[in-house]
Amino acid sequence: MKNTGHLRWIWNIWRERKGLILLLFFLTLLSSLVAVSYPYLTKILIDMLQKLIESHPSMAQVKKETLRLAGLFIAVGMTGLVASLFPGIRGAVNVVFEHLIRMKYFSTVLVKDYRFFATFRSGDIVTRLTDDIYEFPKLGWFLCSGIFRAVESISKVLFCLAAMFFLNGKLTLLSLIPLPLTILVFYIVQDRIYDTFRRNQEAISDINSQLELSFSGVRIIKAYACEHKYRRFFSDALARRFKTEMAVVKLGTVLDMIYMYIDYIAQLVVVFAGGYMAVRGQISIGTFYAFYNYLGMLIYPILDIPQLFVSGKRAFVNIDRLEELARFPAAAATAQLAATTPPATITADDTGTASKTAATYPNQAQVPQFEGLSLKHVSFRYSDRDSLALQGVNLSVRRGERVAILGAVGSGKSTLLKVIAGLLPPHEGQILLNNKPISEYPQALVSRMMAYVPQEALLFSGTIRENLAFGSPGPGSDISQEAYEEAVTIAQMKKEIEAFPLQDKTMLGQRGLSLSGGQKQRLAIARALARKPQVLLLDDMTASLDAANEELLWRALTEQYQNMTSLVVTHRLSTLQYVDRILFFEDGIVQAFGRHEELQETCPAYRAFIQEHMQGKM
Repeated sequence: MKNTGHLRWIWNIWRERKGLILLLFFLTLLSSLVAVSYPYLTKILIDMLQKLIESHPSMAQVKKETLRLAGLFIAVGMTGLVASLFPGIRGAVNVVFEHLIRMKYFSTVLVKDYRFFATFRSGDIVTRLTDDIYEFPKLGWFLCSGIFRAVESISKVLFCLAAMFFLNGKLTLLSLIPLPLTILVFYIVQDRIYDTFRRNQEAISDINSQLELSFSGVRIIKAYACEHKYRRFFSDALARRFKTEMAVVKLGTVLDMIYMYIDYIAQLVVVFAGGYMAVRGQISIGTFYAFYNYLGMLIYPILDIPQLFVSGKRAFVNIDRLEELARFPAAAATAQLAATTPPATITADDTGTASKTAATYPNQAQVPQFEGLSLKHVSFRYSDRDSLALQGVNLSVRRGERVAILGAVGSGKSTLLKVIAGLLPPHEGQILLNNKPISEYPQALVSRMMAYVPQEALLFSGTIRENLAFGSPGPGSDISQEAYEEAVTIAQMKKEIEAFPLQDKTMLGQRGLSLSGGQKQRLAIARALARKPQVLLLDDMTASLDAANEELLWRALTEQYQNMTSLVVTHRLSTLQYVDRILFFEDGIVQAFGRHEELQETCPAYRAFIQEHMQGKM
């Protein structure tokens, strides 16, 4: 992205908070004007005292001049009191922009499909949404404090120069001699600044990815006693980050030193030339004193202005890394979800507390009645280099029907459920919902009709009740007691939850670490049932369930959800007694579809599969 693209990006973000931007511009100019007025008022005071000493005026004249000058100081002081709010407001707006950017790109990430998460590592995504945005000198800081500190510095320099030109144009021109040198230095090193910061952010991403892998896979590391090996991997990544961090520090130190010495040159010019002119009587003592004060006031702004370009190059790296996430194509289904279900917006009330205006969720009356689902010649492949995971699948499922999906490992069973759930877009063919293309329905309605339980029961850090509420429809963060009781009862988790000391307020570790495999699976099923779905998609849900709990679960589903359609991937023969028909897969191709007894008679491949793979799992 060229610099003009970066500036356009910043402008688009600013437009979303243009009221705050206008306020900051006003306070910036007011603050600079107040700061610049003090040396000039001091000059007037010194010149007035010198004139009074030399002219011996009357007491009435002295009193009049004193009151006039005191009034000016009081007026400027009151204005300065208002301007003193500027740093605090600027700091608060930093947080506003951090939050705005994070929500914007987090919403973007949510609509990506499997290809995105196969390309970007989790730790890298987390780094881009946190470290790249948060605090000095990253993007959130740059959008407000970084730019407006530079605006303040530029306005101070312009106001100072205007006052200095008004006082003495010749001395002002002498003080500007080092300015072209500052611009030249930045022009020479700008590409190195960008590359250094880019490499450093990539190294930070590597570290966070290693940490994420360490914590999520800690049980494997411990089980294999491979701490020393993983410590070496982390040490290598940390060494790369140390190298890039040191490069950033060295570059910043050298640039600060260069800019400081350039400014010292300007100081020496003004002190010697101004002192000479004051001694010769070409300027008054008050004017020389004002010039000296203006020169001191210019030191930090002049150093700050080049920092705008340095921090800007760093921010441009952050922008490019965020836009790399945004540019990655989303699947059609998830893109439609983003268009039909707007993300929640966050506003701040007077106390600074965030209040949430949730997206519009379809209620039960808006969701169409499920009558049937059909797949027509559906094919899918994970990448152009891979073979087809699904090949020309044809399937028709009626309301209330239960279908078991069987096949060897890698035959396409889980892929089929993900395609139906909208997690994977079919590359060929068509999915029909109630005899209409599923693409004609808003994705929010389709998601409201279905509930998906993946093969690995993923639970979130939080309480048991919060995990169930995540599955319930609507924007709320809670679930009614009736819906909660129904979900945990059907999922055979009610007694076990009641046995916990904190019951439904029991906190779960990362990925439900504090629960057994079977408990996690049943809690994931309860979360799905809390949605009150019309179609239930279960990916090998019996893998972590014993036969007794599975029987109780199917019995409860039969009693409570007679009209609910279920598609379940299974490797357990006992599950087949609870389903109406069986879909048999082999290498992504449907080999047979029908009742168990029929397939035993008509499909030799199914019969051989049952004998070879299922007998030991009855």
